[in-house]
Amino acid sequence: MSNRKIHPPRLADRFLQWFCSEDVLETLQGDLYELYEKRREKKGELLADIYYAFDVLSALRPFALEKKRSNSNYTTMLHHYLTISWRNLRVNRLYSLLNISGLAVGLACGILILLWISHELSYDTFHKNQSNIYQLMRHEVMSGEYFTGDVTPAPLGPSLKSGMPEVVYATRTLGAGKQLVNAGHENTYEAVLYADPDFFNIMTFPSVTGNAIEALNSPGSVVITERTAKKLFEHADPIGKTITVNNTDEFLVASVIRDVPTNSSIRFDIVIPFSTYEQNRQLKWDNNSFQTWILLAPSTDLLAFNEKIDGMVEEHLDNEEVHLFAFPLERLHLYNHFANGKPDGGKIDFVYLVGALGVFILLLACVNFMNLATARSERRVKEVGIRKMIGAQRRIIVGQFLTEAMVITFLGLFLSVVAVKLLLPSFNELTGKDLSMSLANWRLWSSVLLLGWVTGMVAGSYPAFFLSSFKPVQAVTGLGSAGKGASVFRRVLVTFQFFVSIFLIIATIVTYVQLEHVQSRPLGYDQENLVELPVRGDMGKEFDVFKNDILRVPGVTAMSAGGDNLLKVGGGLTGFQWPGKGPDEDFPINITWVHYDWIEATGLAIAEGRDFSQAYGSDSLACLINETAARRMRLEQPVGTHIGGNSYIIGVVKDFVFNDPTSEPEPLVIYLGTNQIKHIFIRFQNDQAWQDRLGQVEQIFASYFPTYPFEVHFTKDEYQKRFATIRSMRGMATLFSGLAIFIACLGLIGLSAYVAERRRKEVGIRKVLGATISNISIALSLDFLKPVFLSFLLAAPLAGWLLDTGLDNIDYRIELSWWIFALAGGLVLLLACLMVSYHAIKASTANPVESLRRE
Repeated sequence: MSNRKIHPPRLADRFLQWFCSEDVLETLQGDLYELYEKRREKKGELLADIYYAFDVLSALRPFALEKKRSNSNYTTMLHHYLTISWRNLRVNRLYSLLNISGLAVGLACGILILLWISHELSYDTFHKNQSNIYQLMRHEVMSGEYFTGDVTPAPLGPSLKSGMPEVVYATRTLGAGKQLVNAGHENTYEAVLYADPDFFNIMTFPSVTGNAIEALNSPGSVVITERTAKKLFEHADPIGKTITVNNTDEFLVASVIRDVPTNSSIRFDIVIPFSTYEQNRQLKWDNNSFQTWILLAPSTDLLAFNEKIDGMVEEHLDNEEVHLFAFPLERLHLYNHFANGKPDGGKIDFVYLVGALGVFILLLACVNFMNLATARSERRVKEVGIRKMIGAQRRIIVGQFLTEAMVITFLGLFLSVVAVKLLLPSFNELTGKDLSMSLANWRLWSSVLLLGWVTGMVAGSYPAFFLSSFKPVQAVTGLGSAGKGASVFRRVLVTFQFFVSIFLIIATIVTYVQLEHVQSRPLGYDQENLVELPVRGDMGKEFDVFKNDILRVPGVTAMSAGGDNLLKVGGGLTGFQWPGKGPDEDFPINITWVHYDWIEATGLAIAEGRDFSQAYGSDSLACLINETAARRMRLEQPVGTHIGGNSYIIGVVKDFVFNDPTSEPEPLVIYLGTNQIKHIFIRFQNDQAWQDRLGQVEQIFASYFPTYPFEVHFTKDEYQKRFATIRSMRGMATLFSGLAIFIACLGLIGLSAYVAERRRKEVGIRKVLGATISNISIALSLDFLKPVFLSFLLAAPLAGWLLDTGLDNIDYRIELSWWIFALAGGLVLLLACLMVSYHAIKASTANPVESLRRE
C-alpha cells in the first residue's frame, strides 16, 4: 500500500489507525482501498472520497463501541478509586490529618524554594541577546597570586569595536551612585549610570517614549526610568524637560525606559551619556575604573577572541601580568567568584544548597507518608487479600493505593499554595526579594503541579507496591503482615528523618554563632554615635565653614571627612614602592584620602607616630599606613620612611575592619586630600541627647545646602546591613530546619499512636502482672528514641566535618565546640520525647480490662 500514487482522504485513514490494531488495520485498509479505486474509476475522485469516508465510519462502528466501553470502564474504575480513597480519608482521620499536614508543609517549602531558585536563575534572561553579551574582566598576577576584577580601562571599549570584527557593539559604563537630581519642584537622590550609546543596543531596556540610543549620542540628553519620571514630573510628559544633576549639570530628558527589572545585574535610575563624563578628563589605559560590555557575533570562538584581547592589551600596557577576558553575562550573577584565575562557583553554590534543602524536606514528607502507610499495613492487608481472591490484578491494587496517595498529595498541595500566598510577604522580607505567584505565570503553575505529581508518586510508590505484594491466602489468614522487615524499614525512615533534622539544626546553630562572632568582633574604632553624611555635588566647597559651625553644637566632639566611608575603603593599587621591595614582590594596597582630624572623628587609634595636623604645617607629602601594610612591607621603623615615590610615613594606624568584615584587614595607605571629600564624619558625645544634636546638625546643613535633602547614616547601622545576606541565609536555614523538625514530629505522632494501639493488649497484660506506668511508658518510648540516638551519631560527625571545611574559607571564624552538637541532639531528643510520651502515657494509664476483654 505504501507505493500507491493516489491516496484516499488522510483524515479517514487517521481514524482507522487510531481505532484499529496493526493486523486488523492492514486487512481492513486493503479492502477499503480496493473499493475506493473502483469508485474512483467509475464516479470520479470527489465522490470516491465521500464514499470512502462513509465506508470508514461504517467499518469503525464496532471498534468505536468497544473503545467507548473501554473508556467507560476506565472512568468507572477511576470513580471507584476516588470513592474508596475519600472513604479511607474520612475513616482514618488522624492518619489523613498527619499525612496531609506533612505533605502540605513539605510542598509549601518546595514551592517557596522553587520561587526563590526561579528568581535567581532568571537574572538577566530578559535581554534578547543574553547568550551573546559579555562583560570584560581582568586577571592580574601579583607575587604568583591571581586577582580577578571587573574594572577595565576606558579606551578598551572603543578599541574593541573598531579593531575586532567579532564585536558587534561595545559600551563602557560607570556607576556614579546616588546623585542629587532636581526637576524644578522635586529634589531626590537617584542612581546614575554613565554609558555609551551602544548600551541600549546591547542590553534590552525597552523605551516607553523617545529613542534611548539617540539620547546617549547627545551629551546634553539623558535617559530616565518610568519610576523616576513619575517621581520628578508626576503625570506630565517628561520628554524635552530639564533636570539638574548635583546642582551643576543640566540635561534634557530625551527618552523614558521601562523600570529596570528586579532580576537585572545592572541597576540604575538615570543614564547619562559617557561623553559627558569624558569631558575635561584624560582616560588612559592605566586607569582601570570602568566596566566594559560587548555583544559578540553568534559564531565567535571565545577562546580565540580572548587571545586577541590579550594581544591588544600588550600593545597598550607594558605588563605581561595583566590578562583581559570576556565573561558571559548569563553566568555573571551565579558564577562570578574566581579562585587562582579560574571560575570557582559563586551564588550558584547557595542555589544548589537551598535546592538540596528543598529536596530533603520533601523527602521527609514522603517518608512520613511511607511510614504511616506501612504502619497501617496490617489493617489493610486483609482488604488486599480479599480483593485478590475475587480476581483483582496487582496493577489494579497498585492503582488504588497510588490514587489514594495522589488525593492526599493534592489536598496537601492545595493547602500549601494557600500557605505560600499567606507567607510570601514575610518570606520576601526575609530574603530581600520580590517574589510573587501570578496566575498568568503558567511555567510556575506547571512546575507546582509537576512538583505535586512527583511528590505523590514518590510518597505512594513504596506503600502501593508493598501492600499489593501480599499473597491472598497469607493476607487473609494474617500471615502476610509486615513483620520484622517492615518494622526495620520504618526505623530506617525515622532515622533518616531525624538525621536530616539534626544536620539542619547544627548548621543553623553554626550559622547563627558565626554571624554573632563576626558582628561582635573588635572593629578597631568606635561606632557608637558616629554618623556619616554623603557629600553630593559641590557640597565639599563649603566644608571648612560648615565644619566650624557644626563643632559649635554642644555635644559634637569631632568632625572630619574622607574619600571613603569606614566600611568600604579605597581600591587595590599595584606597583606600589617601598624600601626593600623585591623585584617579584607585589600585592594590592588600598588607597584613601582623608581630611584633618580623621583619626579623632572616626575613633581610630594611632599605634605609632601622629595624625595629620595643621600644627605641623603642610602634610601634603605625608601619609599614614595601617599595621598590616607595615607588616607586609617589613618596615621595622615605619615612621619617617619614604614610600610610593615622594611620600613619607608620619604615623601607623592600628588595624581596623573594612571592606570584607569576615576577613583580616588589608594593607592601607592614607593620604591627606582636602579636595577628595565624599563623606563627612561627625562624632557625638555618647549620651541620650544625640537626637537633639542631630536635629541641630540638620538645621545647619539646610542653611548651607538648601537644595540638598538631608541624608545621614549611622555607621553602626550601616555596618550591620553588610550582613543582610548572611542573615537571610540564617533565616532561611532556621525556617526550613524548623519545618523539617515539624514534619519529623508529625511522623512520630502517627507512629507512636499506631504502636500504642497495636501493643494495647501487651500493655494490659503487663499492668495485670504488676508493671508500673513509668516502666510501660519507658518501654514504649525507647522504640522511637533509639532511631533518634542513631541519627545523632550519624549526623553530628558529618555536619561537623562539612561545616568546619566551609568555615576554613573565612578568616575570622569560630571553632566548632561540643555544646553546638549537644544542643542540637538535646533539642531533637526533647521534641521526640514530647511527641512520643503522650501516647505512651495514655496507653500505660488505660484500664487493662478494656484492652483484654475483647480477646
